[in-house]
Amino acid sequence: MKINKIFSISIVVVAIVIAFNKNTFAQAKYFPGYVIMLTGDTLKGEIKKNPKRDFDNFAKAAFRKKEGSEIKTFNPTKIKEYCVDGITFVSRNIEGEQVFVKRLSKGSVNLYEAQIEVYQMNDIKVKSDYYMEKQAGEFVKIKSGKFKKQVEEVMSDNVEIVKALADKKYEYDNIVELFNAYNKSASN
Repeated sequence: MKINKIFSISIVVVAIVIAFNKNTFAQAKYFPGYVIMLTGDTLKGEIKKNPKRDFDNFAKAAFRKKEGSEIKTFNPTKIKEYCVDGITFVSRNIEGEQVFVKRLSKGSVNLYEAQIEVYQMNDIKVKSDYYMEKQAGEFVKIKSGKFKKQVEEVMSDNVEIVKALADKKYEYDNIVELFNAYNKSASN
C-alpha cells in the first residue's frame, strides 16, 4: 500500500515537471503573418513571437513560410514592415537608427510605440516611447510633458477632440484611445 502511494506521488511529480519544462521551452511560437520587403514584395507565412518578451519583436522578425521550412531573420534595414498575429511592426528611422515600431493606431494620424532597452539601477529595463505620423508626413516623438500641445496641433481640425483634451478626457496614459477616436472620426 505504501509503495503504491509513493509510486502515485512520483508519477504526479514527474508529470508536473514535464508540463513545466514543456511550457518554458514553448514560450516563443510562430503565428500567421507577412513580411513586406524593401521592393514592395509581400512574403506570407509565419512569424516568431515571444509573448513573454515583447521587446524581441522590436529588434527583428524571424520568418518562415511554413512549419519545418527555413527560418529567415530580418532586421529593420532589410524590410519595410511585418505583421504577426494581427500586430504590425514598421521600420522607421529614430535618431539615425533604423528600428521596428509597433503601430498602435492607423488612420489620418498613425500612432507608434518604440521600445528601447535602458540600463537603470544595475538592471536592464524596457522603455516605451510614442511617435505620431500624419499621412505622408513627419515622424515625431510625443513627449509626455508636451503631449497636449503636440496633439492639439495635429488634431486641431477636430473640435470635439480639442475640447476633450482641454477637459482632460485624454491624457498621455490613454494615448491609444485618443488616436483611435481621432482616426475613427476622421474616416467618417
